[in-house]
Amino acid sequence: MTAPIASSPVARWPEGSRTASARATAHRLATGVTVLTCGRDEGTHGVTVSTLSLASTRPPMVSVALRRGSRGLGALLAAGAFAVNVLGSRQDPLARHFARADRGDGLARPGREVWAGHTADGVPLLGGAVGWLQCRVTRTVPAGDHELVLGLVTGARLGTAESPLLTFAKTLHRLPDDTNRS
Repeated sequence: MTAPIASSPVARWPEGSRTASARATAHRLATGVTVLTCGRDEGTHGVTVSTLSLASTRPPMVSVALRRGSRGLGALLAAGAFAVNVLGSRQDPLARHFARADRGDGLARPGREVWAGHTADGVPLLGGAVGWLQCRVTRTVPAGDHELVLGLVTGARLGTAESPLLTFAKTLHRLPDDTNRS
């Protein structure tokens, strides 16, 4: 038999600190790092996100929160299709590149050598990833100052990276490669 949980009320945050406290707590969630890519050729756009979640398994769907008014959200909605590039533990330079506001668009940025083919829809994929999901935007849901984008997974493929890149406490973390994976 388990011991009952004490019924002490949760302390209320002072109104001015609620947002800062929620943000600081959320940054303590360890999560994988992905880059969403969309568009084609010189119109290719990428954005680093750590808010990707599996929303459904039947049908397979993902959700991602993007800041309302951001270039990333605009590009994703205009394209209608996107790829989720699940970054490998050694891809922190790519995570940093696609997180920069001044990153620019096109395949020449960050360099043609980082790209490794396209989805069936023609969306560029980053090489060296743990895996990729090919998605089609199905709807958006307003969520505060963000839009929650729901995407239907239309294709998936495992990559060559053994371990994912993680973020925790606003810092990127590399996991050791798992050489014993079966």
